[in-house]
Amino acid sequence: MSVLIGLGKAGCEIVKGFSDSHKKITIDAGSELPEFSSPEDYDQKLTDYRHLLEFDEDECFFFVCGAGKVSAASLRLLELIHDKKINLVYIYPEEIMLSPTQRKLNRVAFNVFQEYTRSGLLNSMYLMCNESITDMLPYITIDNLYKHLNEAIVNVFENIIFYLHQEPLMGSHHEPKDLSRIRTIEYGDFKSEKKKLYYPLDNTTETCYINIVSDDEMKNNKLLLSQLKQKIIEDNEKQILSSFVVFKSDYEHSFYYAIRFTHFMQTR
Repeated sequence: MSVLIGLGKAGCEIVKGFSDSHKKITIDAGSELPEFSSPEDYDQKLTDYRHLLEFDEDECFFFVCGAGKVSAASLRLLELIHDKKINLVYIYPEEIMLSPTQRKLNRVAFNVFQEYTRSGLLNSMYLMCNESITDMLPYITIDNLYKHLNEAIVNVFENIIFYLHQEPLMGSHHEPKDLSRIRTIEYGDFKSEKKKLYYPLDNTTETCYINIVSDDEMKNNKLLLSQLKQKIIEDNEKQILSSFVVFKSDYEHSFYYAIRFTHFMQTR
């Protein structure tokens, strides 16, 4: 069982979308937390809300978007679970859709979380960009935009969390360098060779390819292994330390997720 924590409207909606095989904790203003008029109040006036974050597991995923006022409560809440292995998933909003105040909140949160991550206070920080994800999705309308954005994030992390805890058919799980804590996900399809990043990460230093291969491809594609190796060779030529794992799946098509790592601060 994985522990998933959602803070704010976006974080809560994402966590609610996961399967019930996870322990899900949602925290939002006006329900679990008081509703304050300024972000500073969420940082300064919160007392002890330890009861909201009681769990025995050693690791958790914390989902938050920095544009909401309640996101200012993040550091206070994270302090309560500082002894846990915290993987923060940061939802980067489209800045063109934000007010000046929201833009400021987002930029401050984005930079502060990266500093916490690079210092080792957070185990990792996964970056998800709403604009990048929207470009992946067909048939997006104003009415269904956030529903599909949230579903896309849920889908990728359901898979990532699952496969990272499984024994691969081939290869070994990547062991990143201790400083490679800032991350995003890339999705690729074997047939079309199209690949799409969930955030435009700069200065990738390491990559872990999680290849999810259909039964038909596993049995009949004689070039498959050389194709998987070629990705590693190309990355090595770019000074990117890479590895891959292979899982057999019941899907009709084959695809991969790549976890892209870096230790460099990201700017937008």
